[in-house]
Amino acid sequence: MHNSTPAAAATEHRLEALELFMQHLVLVIECQPTFSAEALDRWVHMCCDRMDATGSSAPATVNALRQLLRKVLS
Repeated sequence: MHNSTPAAAATEHRLEALELFMQHLVLVIECQPTFSAEALDRWVHMCCDRMDATGSSAPATVNALRQLLRKVLS
């Protein structure tokens, strides 16, 4: 989905970030018997760093994911 307005693009990035967050959450829950907010924070930060390094997700989407994580864990 490609939108031309800045607001639409920001919304798209936020939705992509939510999808990524849910993917990470499911993986952590399945693999970590001692799930905690701190573990999720560490995992998502590691994933964001890796996505930045590889360019596997748009930088704006990774930034939106980081912002979402701050909101969720605050």
